Amino acid sequence: MAATAWYFAYASNMNRAQMRSRAGTILEERPARLENYEIAFNKKVRGGTAGANIRPAPGKFVQGVLYKINESSFSNLDRFEGAPVHYRRIQIDVRDSDGRTVPAQAYIATKVEKGLRPASHYLKTILDGAAEHNLPDEYVASIKSAAEPGS
Repeated sequence: MAATAWYFAYASNMNRAQMRSRAGTILEERPARLENYEIAFNKKVRGGTAGANIRPAPGKFVQGVLYKINESSFSNLDRFEGAPVHYRRIQIDVRDSDGRTVPAQAYIATKVEKGLRPASHYLKTILDGAAEHNLPDEYVASIKSAAEPGS
């Protein structure tokens, strides 16, 4: 049997169709929460727009989706995320909807800048993914507000 691992998606990979196109088979999925971090749009991507990132922020949290995938899928995800140059993969502990702590992999930007905004189609992919997984409205509003300049 192939080795599996949990991956925590907090941005456009919350969108199931995109995740399947990048990682192949999704073995399991569930909403999850990363404590003491926040979402930020401070990773410069092609065209000068912003990619999503997570950064430490005591008392805040990031909601997203835990996907159980084949360990071999990470080589494809690494390529899409530009790891290890643009993002690096880190080990984090997230809490699933049942309150269990689950060790997972996530991507964090290697270089960040202030004053960036995400492209509207990219933000829509993130918001569609949040809606697919029924993330709370208040959290969806916090994603929109993080996407505004000066956040």
